[in-house]
Amino acid sequence: MADKIRVVVTDDEAPYRKALEKTLNLMPDCEVVAVCKDGQEALDACLSDPPDVLLTDINMPRMSGIELTRKLLKKEKDVKVVILTVKEDDDTVFEAFRAGALGYLLKTSTPQDVIEGIRLAEKGEAKITPRIASKVLEDFRRVREEEEIDDSEMFVLSDREQEILDLVAQGLRNKEIASRLCIAEKTVKNHVSNILKALQVNSRTEAAMKAVRSRMVDKT
Repeated sequence: MADKIRVVVTDDEAPYRKALEKTLNLMPDCEVVAVCKDGQEALDACLSDPPDVLLTDINMPRMSGIELTRKLLKKEKDVKVVILTVKEDDDTVFEAFRAGALGYLLKTSTPQDVIEGIRLAEKGEAKITPRIASKVLEDFRRVREEEEIDDSEMFVLSDREQEILDLVAQGLRNKEIASRLCIAEKTVKNHVSNILKALQVNSRTEAAMKAVRSRMVDKT
């Protein structure tokens, strides 16, 4: 069996922490390496032994999930962060993605949604509720219309990378992109990695938002 997905769980509510831990322990491909009650404890745990995925709430003692995400990704860029929270106001959603979060789920999500979010995040793909995805893209369409684009926001990509970025912005996953372009899924993953580096972002969600804002893709 392939290596398990190493996960750190962070939530300040003990019953919810335990429920998450129990759910994730039922995943044969998942290993819960730490369960934390606040942001600072989670940051220490992730820096001491970086997991594949950090699953975190936003409102927590000592350090919020957004601050945790920002500080963690400055030092450990390979950790994938999935937000699991009750908050879905625009400001919080946008701030989470700007901090580098890859996925954003509400606590009303099913255990299956949470599990899928973790598996997708480990692959570098995002799990976002449709309503939140719509909010994110609408905000960046609005910003694109209201602001002049700084030339420093424009990045040079190969034709294939541009083609893949267009599909990422449409919400397609690596497997779907590979099928659409008749190439290997591993090839798509390598291209996405190169795109993230070129755009200087941490996640495909952030890449899609930046591409929309910089008019690199057409999101009408």
